[in-house]
Amino acid sequence: MVLLLIVLMAGLIYVPMASADEDPNELKSEIDSLKNRLTQLETKLASVQPATRIPGGHVGLEAGTAPALEVPSLVRGIGISGYVDTTYTHNFNLPDSIANVGRVFDRSADGFNMNAAEIVIQKPVSADSRAGFRADLFTGNDAEVIGSTGLGLGTDEFEIQQAFVELLVPTSNFASWMNDIDLKAGRYVTMNGAEVIESKDNWNTSRGLLFGYAIPFTHTGIRSTYTFDNGWDMCLGIVNGWDITDDTNNGKTIESHLGLNNIELPWDSSVTVGYQYYGGSERAGQDADWRHLHDIVVILKTPWEPLTLMYNLDYAFEANLIGDNRKGDWWGHAVYARYQLTEKWAASVRAETFNDEDGVRIIGGTQAEWYEITGTLEYKPWENTVTRLEMRSDHADKDVFSGNNQTNDNQTTLSSEVMYLF
Repeated sequence: MVLLLIVLMAGLIYVPMASADEDPNELKSEIDSLKNRLTQLETKLASVQPATRIPGGHVGLEAGTAPALEVPSLVRGIGISGYVDTTYTHNFNLPDSIANVGRVFDRSADGFNMNAAEIVIQKPVSADSRAGFRADLFTGNDAEVIGSTGLGLGTDEFEIQQAFVELLVPTSNFASWMNDIDLKAGRYVTMNGAEVIESKDNWNTSRGLLFGYAIPFTHTGIRSTYTFDNGWDMCLGIVNGWDITDDTNNGKTIESHLGLNNIELPWDSSVTVGYQYYGGSERAGQDADWRHLHDIVVILKTPWEPLTLMYNLDYAFEANLIGDNRKGDWWGHAVYARYQLTEKWAASVRAETFNDEDGVRIIGGTQAEWYEITGTLEYKPWENTVTRLEMRSDHADKDVFSGNNQTNDNQTTLSSEVMYLF
């Protein structure tokens, strides 16, 4: 078509000069005919998309002219994220069991571990989109730890860590001054503790004693959250219990939270405080004996900007848990510090104690008081890549740690970790 246009234009430019015996009216008619044909050709060419050469040698439509891919409205706003976590841990006690005693997540000694591969699919809620959801698909050695009763087997290395529907409920119809209420229904992580299941969101490679033994990991039920304009927030919910998907009794557990978030203090510092209470019947087949948990977390951003401090206190007891109709209890506290050395380097320290002298929480029923101190050095060589080197020393007031043909009152481990975040 382009060649034809050139020929026609050449015909317009080169028009033989009329001789004396030629009819001027006939010549004018021919010119008008050529003009009409040119107009028709230009109109036709304008309706055709110009072809262009794209990488790879293929011919395609010019950028900006191809029709856009229409995304179905049901998947708009959905995001995907996750991480992969691997470690190697050496136990200097060289235990015959090849196990780290008193650990929950980093249980295996002297070996490589594929701890976690997680994919999070989420549609957040907002004032413009009040319905959403979240699903955390979790696989790896850590999945065995967070498994809950009624959802697969305790030895499964695949777990649905969270799966809930989220609604942002408007309250302006009741009172114009009220904020919206966030409502979750399904399975979600606990509000307790200073640490979380995902290693990437903690300051240390290993999880502390409090996170492993003092508190639950997940709940199944319904949770409502209300955030005030002055920095306070509160939660109230009803769940099946601790790490339970299918309930094992007729009772339910109450969960509650009261928080004060990022409140400014003198000297360019701020504090966040959270208090959590959980209460309900937790033992299978009986509803009368309640378990009570009190959990406090304090996060202090210091005037020395690279330094952040954190504190966690847990106390819990359960009626008629041990012989002679006595209650069993456990408690502990932990302090954390993290110093951001540079954009890529950070150092963290954790020290904690956990009292389980009734022997109701640590696996094996060992009646002991446990202590540990952990130091972690973190380096991010590239974007989305995190590496850590950690030294941890555990102690107890009894010989509870496995060794080479003996037991000890202490154990020391050295761990390396590599994570990729996406």
